[in-house]
Amino acid sequence: MKLIRNIKLDNYNFFNDQKTRKIFSRGYEDIMTLIYYQDAQNRFKLVVAKEDDPPLIVEKDITRAQAFRLINTRP
Repeated sequence: MKLIRNIKLDNYNFFNDQKTRKIFSRGYEDIMTLIYYQDAQNRFKLVVAKEDDPPLIVEKDITRAQAFRLINTRP
């Protein structure tokens, strides 16, 4: 798990320096959960972001099964 500070979610792809696509997002109050997919390396990343002051992003590599389990979970 990796903690990134003072990077807003809009700038996450530029900071990440990898071509990723957002395939899932769900927000609750001030926390946003997203899943990004990288085509070149077939990787999924779980990203939890808080946009308040200071902005925080936590990212973790997950498997394809974990990604689709999260996507199919009902709120």
